[in-house]
Amino acid sequence: MPTVIFLNDTIVEEPIGYLSTLDRGFLYGDGIFETLRSYNKEPFQLEDHVTRLSHSARYFDIPFRYTTRQIRQIIEQLLTLNNFQDAYIRMTLSRGSGTPGLIPADTCNPTFVIHTKPFVTYSALWYKTGLSLITSGLRRSATCPISSHKTLNYLTNYLIKKEAVEKGVHDAIILNTNNHVAECAVSNIFLVEKDTVLTPSLAANILPGVTRRTILELCKENGIHSSEELFGLERVLAANEVFLTNSLMEVMPVSRVDGLPVGSDVPGIITSLLHDKYRALT
Repeated sequence: MPTVIFLNDTIVEEPIGYLSTLDRGFLYGDGIFETLRSYNKEPFQLEDHVTRLSHSARYFDIPFRYTTRQIRQIIEQLLTLNNFQDAYIRMTLSRGSGTPGLIPADTCNPTFVIHTKPFVTYSALWYKTGLSLITSGLRRSATCPISSHKTLNYLTNYLIKKEAVEKGVHDAIILNTNNHVAECAVSNIFLVEKDTVLTPSLAANILPGVTRRTILELCKENGIHSSEELFGLERVLAANEVFLTNSLMEVMPVSRVDGLPVGSDVPGIITSLLHDKYRALT
């Protein structure tokens, strides 16, 4: 039986979920999205993801009328119909179709899609040995407004990830045009310096990750000092521990950056603690 998706108020089979060739998400990347996981049919941190999607929709003036409760009901229906338990979930919102031109002359009809698929777990070995990173040769603008939103303009992220893969590593650290560490292609980055957890400030022009915020909350709840700052690559290389976060990988240790080892133990004590505390929430 084909997988079903939610498309503009209707649940349809994925192969016949057609979009207009005039959809602005297709023509201009004029849209936003969210990805999250379900654990045992429960979408994790759904309210936070819907809040971020709604915030970005308001910022870009894209109509969005769904509540968290409505989306939860839709996702539960999709998971049931598709017989999924632990799933990857993506919500995509585009401005939809309207009059031609970069700035449409009239109101567009937004396109909203939710699709699910079985979650493919990351290699268990990676959580034990850590990921290898490089520093990307591409820089993040310190002022470009779309960097703090999860938009459909993902070609720069693609190029950064491709750069990492071609060099035989898992991902790349992005520096902004002020030489501050920003994030990786698909994740936020954290350091551990002695007993302090450090992550780039939102002022570095990064995506305000849902998992990033959860980790900062877990630090506070467990008596771990944390800080959001602007800092350069040298502090990453000198850190006792480095780890990455996003909604799919959760908390992932890093073992090497630009071919150099990071810390003495991978995963480090605090990385392991936060990983266990995060998994306890799920």
